[in-house]
Amino acid sequence: MSHKKKKTDQPAPDPDNIFDTETAGRQEVENALQDACMDDAPEPAAEVDDRLQALEQEKNDLSDRLLRTMAEFDNYRKRVAREKEGLVKYGTERVAVEILPVVDSFERALEQSRQATDIGPVVAGLEMILKQLVVALEKFDIRPFNSIGEQFDPEFHEAMAQQEHPDHQDNTVIEQFQKGYMLGDKLLRPARVVVSRAPAPSGEE
Repeated sequence: MSHKKKKTDQPAPDPDNIFDTETAGRQEVENALQDACMDDAPEPAAEVDDRLQALEQEKNDLSDRLLRTMAEFDNYRKRVAREKEGLVKYGTERVAVEILPVVDSFERALEQSRQATDIGPVVAGLEMILKQLVVALEKFDIRPFNSIGEQFDPEFHEAMAQQEHPDHQDNTVIEQFQKGYMLGDKLLRPARVVVSRAPAPSGEE
């Protein structure tokens, strides 16, 4: 004879207990919100004033530093300008000191040439003055460069004319109207030159 086990009946939930649980949950949420609000509460007025004063002091300090920096930079700029002006004047003075003796020599040569009956000594005197002037320019690293026989280079030569020449290749400098000069490694003045051109074939104009 089989025996059937009876199911144990679970007790039904108590509505009062459920209400109490929900109430407790709400209370916890409200307490948490109150704590959060208290954490975000505004600072006391005294603390706000202290912070404002600190920020104002910091702003004033930065403003003072900026003004000092601007004044120092302005003084530096003026000092550099004065030094640059002094260097220019000093450079001009050096050139004058070297060139004035050449001017003196030219004046003496001119005075002698007016009374000379022989042109030979006058030419010799002018040649000496020219050498004196070249030496003075070399002291400032100013030197002429050779162009005759060189290939035409637009960076160093200024073509004034072009001529046919059977003995030179095209674009060869065959004549020089004005010497070119270098200041150290820098071009001071290009040479004015005449450039060769190969003769045109016979039968062509």
